[in-house]
Amino acid sequence: MTPLDPRPRLTLDIAPLLESQWTGIPVFTRRLVQALEASGRVRLDFAVRLNRVPEEAVRQAIGQGSGTLLRTGLDGPGAEEPTPVDGAVPLLYPSVKQAFRVAQREASTIHDISTLVMPETHAEANVDFHLGPLREQLLSDEAVFCCSEATRSALVATFPWVRPKARLVTQYVDWPAEFELYERNLPPVALGRYAVVVGTIEPRKNLGLLLRALEHPALARSGIHFVVIGRRGWLADQALAGLGPEARDRVTFTGFVSEFVKYRLLKHAAFMVFPSVYEGFGIPAVEAMSLGKPVLAAMTSAFPEVIGEAGVYFDPFSVEEFVAGLREIAEPKRLAELSPKALAQAATFGPERMAAPVLDWLAG
Repeated sequence: MTPLDPRPRLTLDIAPLLESQWTGIPVFTRRLVQALEASGRVRLDFAVRLNRVPEEAVRQAIGQGSGTLLRTGLDGPGAEEPTPVDGAVPLLYPSVKQAFRVAQREASTIHDISTLVMPETHAEANVDFHLGPLREQLLSDEAVFCCSEATRSALVATFPWVRPKARLVTQYVDWPAEFELYERNLPPVALGRYAVVVGTIEPRKNLGLLLRALEHPALARSGIHFVVIGRRGWLADQALAGLGPEARDRVTFTGFVSEFVKYRLLKHAAFMVFPSVYEGFGIPAVEAMSLGKPVLAAMTSAFPEVIGEAGVYFDPFSVEEFVAGLREIAEPKRLAELSPKALAQAATFGPERMAAPVLDWLAG
C-alpha cells in the first residue's frame, strides 16, 4: 500500500502559459512552477479556466517554451472533458484573477499597478482588464503576492487594508545550460560596441527619452549603438516618428526574439539600458546582471531594490541626466567595477527565494 503524501496541495492557474511566445508573466509562471517543484515541499495541480490540466501537458509546454500545443490540446479536436478544480485545495493565480471565491483559500499576484497610478501610459482595454476585477480580487484573496517591495508599497498606499496579506515574491533567471555551448560555436556578434534595451515599445517604457538622447552631441561622440529588443507595442509608431537619419543609424529594433538570441545580445553587450518610468520588478535587469552586465536605469519604482549597486541611475525625464549616466557607465574602468557587482546581485535571486513565500502561505 502506497503511503499518503503528507505534502500540502496547491492548484496553480497556468493560463499565462497558453501564450505562444513567452515573455513577462508567462516566464514568471514557468519559473514559479519549477521553483515550487524544486522545493519538494508541495504537490502541484494545474488549472486553466478553473478546470484541471494534465501534468504531462504542462511539462511538455515548459520543455518547449511555448503554449501552442498546450492550447491546442485543451481546445482542439479530441480534447478531454474538463474536470473542475477541487475547491478544498488552495488556488494561486500568477497574475490577474478573473474568478472569485472558487476555493476556500485563494491568492493572486500583483506584478505592478501602473494601470492604477499611470493609466495614461496604457491602452484603455489594458487598464480595464487589470483594474476592473482588482478590488474584488484583493478582497477575495487570503494572500496577495507582490513582485517587488516597490509594488507592495504602492498597492498598500492605495489599498491600506491589504497590508496584512501583502507578501513579497521575487523571480530569478535560469538560462538553459546549452546556451553557453551554442554560443561557443557561433561567430562573434558583429554590432560593434553596443548597449541593449529590453522591453515592449510603449509609453511606459520611456523609449522616447533614448530617442531624444540620440540627438545629443555627447551621445553621438560615444560611438555606442543601441539594440532595442521587444515587440512594437502601443503608440510605437509615434515614438519612432521623430528619429532623424543619423540617430536611426545608431539604433536597431529587433522585434520579438528567442530567448537564445536575447541571451547572445546581452552577453556581448557593454551594458544594459532600462529607461522605463515604471516597472513592477524588471526581470531583464536581472537577466543582464546574471551575465555580468551592469544596468543604466531610471531612478524609479523597483529598480533600486532589484539592481542595487550594480547600476548607474538617472532621472527618467531628463535627457541630460541620461546622457551623463551613459557616459559614466560606458567608461571601461567603471564597467570593470560594476560587472562583479552585477553577478553578485543577480545571484541574490533564486528559485528558493521565489518559492519560500508561497510555501509559507500554504503552511498557514
